[in-house]
Amino acid sequence: MTSKINYYIDLKRFDYKKCLDIQYRLVSMRKNDLIGNTIIFVEHDPVYTIGRKADPRNYSNVNVIRTDRGGDITYHGPGQLVSYFIFDVRINGKKEVKTFLNNIENVYINLLKNLGYSASTGDEPGIWIEKNGKLKKVASIGMAIDDYVSYHGVALNINKEVLNGFIKINPCGLPPAVMDYIDIKRDDAIDLIIREIEKIYGKFNKIEYEGLIS
Repeated sequence: MTSKINYYIDLKRFDYKKCLDIQYRLVSMRKNDLIGNTIIFVEHDPVYTIGRKADPRNYSNVNVIRTDRGGDITYHGPGQLVSYFIFDVRINGKKEVKTFLNNIENVYINLLKNLGYSASTGDEPGIWIEKNGKLKKVASIGMAIDDYVSYHGVALNINKEVLNGFIKINPCGLPPAVMDYIDIKRDDAIDLIIREIEKIYGKFNKIEYEGLIS
């Protein structure tokens, strides 16, 4: 299998820990040039995860899974499309993490702008939109880099149901009221993400996970 082919996988509804194991396997494959840049799309069962800079004061009332991504606590659950990016972040042989992160942020900013939202990054991490005259966070970003390969990714809130999960925590240290959502079908969101990412990284082909590791 050549690294020149980029792929995306849709795991539908999938357990968080099992998905993390898949990420680690794909990171190893990407580092060994067995696969190209790969995106995992998934919707998790309700779960709270914390990153390397988590503050316990932000999640005193919930059980959490500790991860090696950046950031504080966040929630994953129904009504949220999570995208994990297993990408080689080198440009001309040099690791360019900031450029990679800017590219991913722009994918979501452009997606939201195409849907009619005024979207941007802000002083706090994530992607924000203006809604009813207020700035609201609709996508959380938490990444990690293993040598020169990225993993973890972006959680986009696409349904009102997901907001219930943020009530018990201070997501990324913020009041839960800052969290919001856009109303979009899951498959449509995936199509828009792929459309935007292909403008930067070229064609992505859909594949089943079993086919990717075979």
